[in-house]
Amino acid sequence: MMKIAVVLFGIFLGCLCFSCKEKKVQEELTAQKVEVATPEPVAPPQEEAKPAEKQMNYYLVAGCFEIRENADRLLAQLLSEGYDARILPFYHMSMVTYDGFATRQEAQIALNRIVREDGKELTWVYPVK
Repeated sequence: MMKIAVVLFGIFLGCLCFSCKEKKVQEELTAQKVEVATPEPVAPPQEEAKPAEKQMNYYLVAGCFEIRENADRLLAQLLSEGYDARILPFYHMSMVTYDGFATRQEAQIALNRIVREDGKELTWVYPVK
């Protein structure tokens, strides 16, 4: 048993010594002078500034429809009135919204203004969660 341990230790030391030696590579030097060209710095392409999209957390709802054509008609009407209207999926229906807002307070202010108009008294706030 002792002989095996001594032999293994000897092999370990041998491997350790030979693995640490680095091979020396000689480089040939030439007498010729070489100019190194430095590349001109290239400006990174400038990205066009995109308007930051605000996250819509609340929508003012004008109506919900099972028939998509009815939603499309109301959407066209709201767009012609100048609203940033869109259709959102709402379960198996199409929900037509006036506009989206980031905060509940913004949505409430817009709701208070819209419900005063004729035919828009049933507008409600849909919170996206």
